[in-house]
Amino acid sequence: MKTLNRLLLSILIMVSMVGALFTNFSYVASQTEPPYQTYLPLIFKNVIPDPPAYYSTTWYVTPYSVTNMYQYGLQAAVITQPAGRQDQLLILDFGQPWSDGIQYGTLLLKEPQYNLTSTNDIKIYTKNFINGFIVGSDGESKLELGIGTTNYAYYISGVCSQRSWFCTTERAYNHGKAWVLMVKDLNNWVIQQGYANRVSIAGASDIELAWNYATITHAWAKGFDDFDEGKYIYYNFGACEGCDIGINLSIPPNPEKDLVYDWTPRKAHYTAWGIPPAWPIPEIYLNNGWHANQWANLSKVGVDIGYNRMYFFSALTQYQACLGSADPTCPATDNTPEEGWTQLFNALNTRPETAQNYIPYMTDIDWP
Repeated sequence: MKTLNRLLLSILIMVSMVGALFTNFSYVASQTEPPYQTYLPLIFKNVIPDPPAYYSTTWYVTPYSVTNMYQYGLQAAVITQPAGRQDQLLILDFGQPWSDGIQYGTLLLKEPQYNLTSTNDIKIYTKNFINGFIVGSDGESKLELGIGTTNYAYYISGVCSQRSWFCTTERAYNHGKAWVLMVKDLNNWVIQQGYANRVSIAGASDIELAWNYATITHAWAKGFDDFDEGKYIYYNFGACEGCDIGINLSIPPNPEKDLVYDWTPRKAHYTAWGIPPAWPIPEIYLNNGWHANQWANLSKVGVDIGYNRMYFFSALTQYQACLGSADPTCPATDNTPEEGWTQLFNALNTRPETAQNYIPYMTDIDWP
């Protein structure tokens, strides 16, 4: 049933794209060719579409920003003010998984202590954000909102340190369960408030291979999947460290290649697409396009082992987070939203079996 739901959702997305985004494009049902423009008389010509006209801001959430979530919602609504409907997708990144032994939640980014922000707290902050968006928006534009955590844990010589909690499959599974139950509660609240035609809630996780073992990360995804009722999804807004950085049309990527910890491309694909609730919104930070190539190769891995091609709602960039930052990696990782979108689109369309007619959103992460 979950696989059927994904198939139906994919069809609805593609149909919506035809109606809303491609009024001047003819749809190629198999998506095995690039988009084409239609002329009269009927002549076909390769066309590379432009990126969306705007991008949303995805936020790192810190102890200093949680009290201002309503204002961040108002800020998100500014996108909706130009004439015409301006839908958007963004993520609120609440940091690494954590528990106090009673409740589940996260340690917020820049948290100075080890104070739990529980899923109940996160629901309050998210509701404030949504209320700000509703008040400030045009009454028509839609918000796809991901509630984010990560798969982060800190190991010393293979042993999980006290700086981490997310270190066993049991903890990971229970956190994934708690996360999807929070997503369910938030969606029910959205319905009760009468916002369902304008706001939808998904889970999200910044899954980075260098941050934890595949077995533990898979357990989180399984906990989410087992309690998602076949209808709640999560966005994987992470990275694919060690995945092939070049696209070789003659030699397909090896699904069993050793990456980081116990990861292989097959296992990375599982958390980004293989398990039914997962949808990829990958970090496309590198100016040289390697990140985009890695995710196009990961989609190819999936096709080769029997899955449908990945569908990407958006790329994630960090242009705003790098502005004025002292991070020494930023000069090489500060793609603009348009650059990240274009790199991902071009990489996917290098192979017909991974091609995607359009990527509907752009989002860029920032610090508050």
